[in-house]
Amino acid sequence: MSAFLQVDDVRKSYGAIEVLRGVSLSVEKAEVLAIIGPNGAGKTTMFRVMTGEVPSNGGSIRFDGKDVTHLPAHQRVREGFGRTFQVARVFPDFSVLDNVVVAVEARRRHRGEPLGSRWRCAPSDDVRQEAMALLADVTLAGLADHDARFLSHGDKKRLEFVIALAGRPSILMLDEPTAGMSPSDRAEIAQLVARTQRERGITVVMTEHDMDVVFGLANRIMVMNYGEVVATGTVDEVRNNPKVREVYLGKEMVGNEMAGGDAVARAAAESEQPHV
Repeated sequence: MSAFLQVDDVRKSYGAIEVLRGVSLSVEKAEVLAIIGPNGAGKTTMFRVMTGEVPSNGGSIRFDGKDVTHLPAHQRVREGFGRTFQVARVFPDFSVLDNVVVAVEARRRHRGEPLGSRWRCAPSDDVRQEAMALLADVTLAGLADHDARFLSHGDKKRLEFVIALAGRPSILMLDEPTAGMSPSDRAEIAQLVARTQRERGITVVMTEHDMDVVFGLANRIMVMNYGEVVATGTVDEVRNNPKVREVYLGKEMVGNEMAGGDAVARAAAESEQPHV
């Protein structure tokens, strides 16, 4: 039986620059896989290819038994993908509630679920109640009538997460879910992801620069460098892998007392920034 998400030999080039060099990965249902790596490793490009934001130059992607290699992003959403971004993407001129209503109605329309009277000028009670319940689950219900543009960075990330959940995805693709957050906000988002995954049984694939978040959430970790997979394994396997320490610290430092697992975490947290 194939994995829930199976990526085989994916390649991506921009002109003469080869960003992904035959990357393969597999994710089982209800698993949490974290993709990490230093600047320029190709993590974000890998995410964009997996979610259909950009086409690959080779390889294949199968999701839940279906070949989605050539499907654009919106069709992958219909197949069950949910997606968040390094910089939260919300409708800034809409209210917080309307942001979620749009997502709920889009899902209901696609799946043939009831929307209410076609003559209505406002969301049906059912749609509004579902949207409010989703906002309440992330403590945003009190801001439902506020314009999204005035939300704090952390609240915008929460809102984007709710928008993704409104589509009832079977896999969540989280690109730097705690990027730019304060330590307290990072901890809250990590708890939210963990609780959501546990309660809904959603498969999660994430990139993340905070190693505490990665080690706390992931079942497995895949390490990338220069568009290639360096290592894949459990937290302990990756933490103790000399190739991973070399990627983050350089050859000269591998083997000395700073090249332990904790040093890997520190180096990752310091060096990782949103790039390719």
